[in-house]
Amino acid sequence: MDNTAKQWAERTPPIPADTPGPRSSLDTEFPVKDVSGSTIQRQRRELQLLMAELKDRDRELNTMSASHHKQLHAWEQDRQRVLTLEQRCTRLDDELQKRYEVIRVLTKRVWVVETREKEVQRELSAAQRQLSELEQKQQHVSQTCQDFEEKNQSLNSTLMALSSQVGSLQVREEELSSMLKLKDKDVTEASGQILDLTGRIRDLETSLTESLSRETKLLRELEESKRRHREARHEVTHLKEELQQQVTQSSSQREEIIRLKQELQLLHRDLALTGTSHAA
Repeated sequence: MDNTAKQWAERTPPIPADTPGPRSSLDTEFPVKDVSGSTIQRQRRELQLLMAELKDRDRELNTMSASHHKQLHAWEQDRQRVLTLEQRCTRLDDELQKRYEVIRVLTKRVWVVETREKEVQRELSAAQRQLSELEQKQQHVSQTCQDFEEKNQSLNSTLMALSSQVGSLQVREEELSSMLKLKDKDVTEASGQILDLTGRIRDLETSLTESLSRETKLLRELEESKRRHREARHEVTHLKEELQQQVTQSSSQREEIIRLKQELQLLHRDLALTGTSHAA
């Protein structure tokens, strides 16, 4: 208001002083009234123009203040968004570290399972070799038993033939007593051989029974090893699929973090530009 009054005082021309000289009363009264009225009207117009200019300046100041408040509000929103993105980046970094830890544990488990699978394969190979050796032994024992059975059948046939000959040669018993003694000796030797062969056959049958028992046990162990091998392979496949899923999720998380970091850098650049414009 003081500036307005000062400008109004500067723009208002001074009232001219009355010049000395003889004038009549009418000549002195009417010119003074005209000059005062025109001066007041001019000053009133100038005052109205000045008020209009003040209103325009007031509107400009209000507009500038509103724009400044809007910029401050936008800056505050950007700052909050940057803080939110930083918190989100921190959370995603923590989650990525957890994913890395899970991947490390799963990789270790895969290594352990693969090691177990290799051990099972070695045990399976050893069991197959033992089974092959037992099959060869069984074939050898079977062949030996077959040979002894053929010899036994041959001896039994000989014994039966001799027995039939003894019945038919009873008439010649006295004549052939010496020969029968010799035959008795042969029969005794043959009986000893038969007893020996019978004992050996029993031993071979016992060995065959033990071999069959061991073969059955090895077959059961082989089936158990195959089952464990299938389970280990299934577990390895499952763990590999889970590891692939974790790696895919980690890749997507890493891409999201890179994108958020780029967006954060852009926001930092915008904030720096905004701060520079405010400082200017």
